[in-house]
Order: sequence, then structure tokens, then C-alpha cells
Amino acid sequence: MKLPVFDCHNKEESTSVYYPQFATEWLVEYRSIFGKRKEKITMMTDRVRSGSSIADKLPSFITKEVEAAAVMEAIMDKQECIDEAFETVRRYYLHHARSWSVPKIKQLSSSAIYVPYQLIEKSGRWSKKQKILLYEPMTDSADRIEKFPEINQFIKKEVAKA
Repeated sequence: MKLPVFDCHNKEESTSVYYPQFATEWLVEYRSIFGKRKEKITMMTDRVRSGSSIADKLPSFITKEVEAAAVMEAIMDKQECIDEAFETVRRYYLHHARSWSVPKIKQLSSSAIYVPYQLIEKSGRWSKKQKILLYEPMTDSADRIEKFPEINQFIKKEVAKA
């Protein structure tokens, strides 16, 4: 299965899970206290839990061949993601940017992407007990897998199948 994924370097040879996201770029025209303004804003929509957030800058994408079993199923379709992102942009400019007029919002682009997460086993600081961490190469951060219930359930379901 070929997927658009973030171009990240693998930390180690480890199992990867691909989490579905949806990126949209918008052009917003609004009137602020300083006059008329135009801004571009990029939104990332979580296709499993729903909800959108502002993305400062997206890293580069590559198309990569991955195992179908490692890809999490998206619950939201394309139109639901676009609607969610539009509403988040609209609320942001009405409430946080303090627009003095109803903002004019135009969609510039959209794409479905998959964020790779890698499973890493690490021994504890004081005990020899192995911990499973979830590493995100895009942000170079690792955290306990229990903090990501959707990914944890997906992994347990895939392990049970094998």
C-alpha cells in the first residue's frame, strides 16, 4: 500500500504504525483593528479522534510503500475533515484574532497524510523491566504508549491477530 507520509528518519529498526491525518491550507481575509489583512493558515485534522489544530509548518512528504496492517483506519472522510478544519479556522479568526468582520475563508489545498509512530522498547532507569515507548520522528519525541489509547488499542488488536 502506497501512502503519503512525513519524510522522517527512523530512530532504530522498529515497528511503525501510520496514523491518519488530513492537512488543509486556507487563505483568510479579515478586518482587524489595523485594517484589512490576508493570511495563510495550515490546519491538521485528526482522522481518528476528530478535531483540528493549527500547524506552523508542515515537513516534507514522501510516498512510501507500507504494510496495510500497519495503517490505522481513518474514521472521518475527506469532506468531514474539510468541514472540521473550516469551522476551526472560522472560530479562530472570530474569537482569537478578533476579526471586526466576518472572515472570508478560501480553501487552497488539502491532502490526506499519515504520521509514522515507531514502537521502541527501553529498559527502565532503575529496574530491568522493559517499557514500550511510542516515538514520533516528526517531533523527535517519545512517550509511554499508554498516553495514546487509540494507537495502543490498534497495536493490541494487531498483535492478537498475529
